[in-house]
Amino acid sequence: MKAKLSRRRFVVSMMAIGGIPALKASMTPAAADARSLLARMSVDEKIGQLLCGRMNDPKIEEHLAQGKAGFLIGLLAGSKSSATAAAEFLNQLQSVSKYPVLCVGEQEHGSARNFTGGTEFPAYMALGATRSKELAYLFGKVNTLEARAVGYMWVSCPTLDVNIEPSNPIINTRSLSDRPELVTELGVESCRGIVQNRGLTCICHFPGHGATSRDSHVELPVVNRSRAELEAVELAPYRAGIKAGHMNCIMTAHNSYPALEGAQGVPATISSKIMTDLLRKKMGYKGLIATDSLMMKAISDRYAPGQAAVVSVNAGCDILLSYDIEGASAGLRKSVENGTLSISRLDESVLRILEAKFWTGIFASPQVDLARVNQVVGCKEHAETSVRLARNSITVLRNHGLPLPSSGKTVVISTASWNDLGPSHPEADKLVLDEIRKRIPDAEGVLLPAKELTEEACARALNAARSSQSIVFAAASRIRSYDEESSGLNRRLFQLIEQVAGLGKPVALLVLGNPYVVAQLPATPVCLLAYSNSPMSVNAAIDVLFGDRKATGRLPISISKEYPFGYGL
Repeated sequence: MKAKLSRRRFVVSMMAIGGIPALKASMTPAAADARSLLARMSVDEKIGQLLCGRMNDPKIEEHLAQGKAGFLIGLLAGSKSSATAAAEFLNQLQSVSKYPVLCVGEQEHGSARNFTGGTEFPAYMALGATRSKELAYLFGKVNTLEARAVGYMWVSCPTLDVNIEPSNPIINTRSLSDRPELVTELGVESCRGIVQNRGLTCICHFPGHGATSRDSHVELPVVNRSRAELEAVELAPYRAGIKAGHMNCIMTAHNSYPALEGAQGVPATISSKIMTDLLRKKMGYKGLIATDSLMMKAISDRYAPGQAAVVSVNAGCDILLSYDIEGASAGLRKSVENGTLSISRLDESVLRILEAKFWTGIFASPQVDLARVNQVVGCKEHAETSVRLARNSITVLRNHGLPLPSSGKTVVISTASWNDLGPSHPEADKLVLDEIRKRIPDAEGVLLPAKELTEEACARALNAARSSQSIVFAAASRIRSYDEESSGLNRRLFQLIEQVAGLGKPVALLVLGNPYVVAQLPATPVCLLAYSNSPMSVNAAIDVLFGDRKATGRLPISISKEYPFGYGL
């Protein structure tokens, strides 16, 4: 008689498609376990497995105890916590949950937003500027190791949208590139880094959000591109990743694609032609499909929570980011009772979810080892990976006057940007000034707010520039949902940069965020792109500015005829 496989052995020996065990004639242990558990579940428990609630829901422990949620999203309730405190919190949630729950946080910039001490990465476009497959893989690996150490098995990255619209207010620097080839090459490597370390990917946003000029958090964008264009550009990374087996969870886009759907005004999330006919049948995808938040206005303006849940599942989605657990549950239960949602369709999604959960190992070990948390999270090796990525990304567009001399009267004009990493996270404006003062101790600093920039503040900066010998102007930005202006620069800031550039003095412009703004700005003698306002990006840019390091980054996008894709001095 053959010995029974241990949990460790069957995880290692599983045959996987898209990172999740394949249902073959010779059923894998994970598939067998999933089918066995599915057979014992009530309809309400099956419905609960589809739902992703919020961690800060005051009733979340009650929902988990009753099996009403299979996934959780979000940061810790209240103030930011240490990695150990975060792990304790997630362990507590697992301890009261009827079935193990998969948790997902915010990791496009690394783990730092989930908990203090986590490794922070620059914006994803910085990775595109490095052209490094090694760093792309490590980005996925580091995010997964830190996520799993704390209890987040579902890793909320990468973004594989091909950002072909320069004015895109919600993708922008979240994208690797405006070229499908580069997004495919590096994006699939990031996915491999996640899947090979037993994490669920969260690949955004199928079938592609890079051609939009509006934010789907605030309205339904329409992507008026031909099917041939979509096949050649937006779908290219998905075809490659599915074929390679490195995609096990894909998140939908709340956009309308008339060329794929056949009608305008239908979000992809609720389109069976896109989610089932295209993604599953034509492209052969076997993994999980998660909706983006069903509370975003592109969906919520059209459907109540219960309705949104039903139409999403019938379209082919498995995981529903619906923070109204009661409303979504009631809608799904009613649809099962009246036959608008079949039990077989419900079971199909639940089986995929349970199999994925067994594959992650969460049924074997729902709680994490608190003693290991600080050995993994923010460790030296992970921090060094982030620093390498930032240093290799710095792109020089103009270099007249580099390196900057460490003498003479210098004024540093720098802007803050929206900070989503908590009060302990240093602002970009202060970081720039502090780093420059390490080289020029008496450098004058003028710190400008990102918003509500007054004429008085601009006049103060201009006067300081007039009395200086050289000027460093650092403009920071960070993409923020529900704020379509967050990706650009304040109108007064544009005017101030023009006025400073018009003084005829040596000006070094540091763009710490959206690189597309360069097309609207005057040609200063020096211009560096860092793609991000993270501390490691700021430090790397200052190193290049003073000649401590050479810039090796190349544009992952095309800004203008003067600065095409691949440009970099």
